[in-house]
Formats: sequence, structure tokens, C-alpha cells
Amino acid sequence: MRIDNLSDQPTAVDMLASWHFDEWRHLYPDETHTDFAEDLRRSLERGAVPATWVLVDDEGVWGSASVLEQDMETNRELGPWLANVYVHPRHRGRGLGSQLIRHVMAQCQARGLPALYLFTPGQEIFYETLGWQRLRRERYHGEVVTIMQARLGED
Repeated sequence: MRIDNLSDQPTAVDMLASWHFDEWRHLYPDETHTDFAEDLRRSLERGAVPATWVLVDDEGVWGSASVLEQDMETNRELGPWLANVYVHPRHRGRGLGSQLIRHVMAQCQARGLPALYLFTPGQEIFYETLGWQRLRRERYHGEVVTIMQARLGED
């Protein structure tokens, strides 16, 4: 398994959009599958933000993680955001999500980003093991989520 920039795997956009839409559409009730795909296509430019990385092996693409300017309608003062952290169920439980997140954090740090934010409806402990800190909890589209931060630069 390796991690590629989405711009090296552009044909994966529609499949990833389907996975993301199925997984998280309840948190983005006004967005369509097409909106999810368009968000991913913005990552094809190879900039610092937005950017998407994908888990790949000889059989295909199996996961993703993105860095977006915004990921919530609230908390607009925060950013950029880690988003779209997804590993296909067939490959879960092997540490690939952690590997992917560490890779994205290292890429962001190398590009000079001082911090990343995310929100999660229940994976706080997982992210804490990767160095993230809880900032606050709030109700977002009917679900209680935790806003978290990872400092990437030296303090």
C-alpha cells in the first residue's frame, strides 16, 4: 500500500465521492454527490490547500484524506481542515488510516501550515493517539461532534 497525491489518481474522484457521500451526507444535508466530487476535483491542482491523498495498491484506491480550507458551516475562523479521512471497510483495522493521517500531517508541516483542524462525531480517542487535541464539542446538523486541532509547527 502506498500514498499518492490525488492528482496522480484522477480517475478515483468519482469513486471516492461516492464513498464520502455515503459515509457523511448526513453531516452535509445540502450537498449532493456532484458537490462531493467537485470538492475532490479542486484537489487536483497540487496546491497546499485543498489537497487530497489516496491509499493505493495494485488493485486500486482504498482510502483518502484531504486538507480543505473549510469543512463546516460553523467555526469559519478555523482552518485548514483535515477531512475525508476514509479507508474502505475491506482494509480497515490495519493501521492504514493512521498512516494516511500521519502522511497528510507531514505534508502540511512541510508546506508551512502551522496547524490543522477537524471535526469528528466519535473518533476523538483515535485522533488523540495521533497528537490531536480536543478544542470543544458542539451540535452540528443534529449530531454532537468534537472539534480538534493538531499543531504542526514547533511551538
